[in-house]
Amino acid sequence: MSVSETRIPFSLDNILAALESRLELEEAINKLPLTHALEKCLAFADANNAIELSTFIKQELYGYGSQTPSYRYLQLSYFDAGGQFINGLNQYSIYPVVTGACKLELHLKNGLTLILPKQILTFLSQVAGREVDTGHVSPDLIQNLLETIRKETIVKLTAIAS
Repeated sequence: MSVSETRIPFSLDNILAALESRLELEEAINKLPLTHALEKCLAFADANNAIELSTFIKQELYGYGSQTPSYRYLQLSYFDAGGQFINGLNQYSIYPVVTGACKLELHLKNGLTLILPKQILTFLSQVAGREVDTGHVSPDLIQNLLETIRKETIVKLTAIAS
């Protein structure tokens, strides 16, 4: 039976075995697409009744419904309906990206275009003096966010093994 199929009792031998498993998971996190690695970590967390870790991974994997960690606040660029960049909205460009890693990985090539609430678009259009159609997160920022999620997951796994 693998570590993900059974709960690990906390004896010295089993903790050492868990540490070895953690290293395997850590290695997987560094080599596999993040979504696949998070799914493996979620199976591990659920099998070992690590509720806090499980909750964290589910949010990172599938998205946040409410409060997001500070590392998920990213710089948006705004565009009009014709795809032209709109200057002058820098003070409104930090936005919480609640999208899960499984969808973020799909946007690595072209970035992520967000359909913002109408009230926000109306406000931004008034400030910019022209119609704002969308907010966009660049592929580089998505890649950086995915790497941060990867590192945060390793930190959480390390804390459990300690």
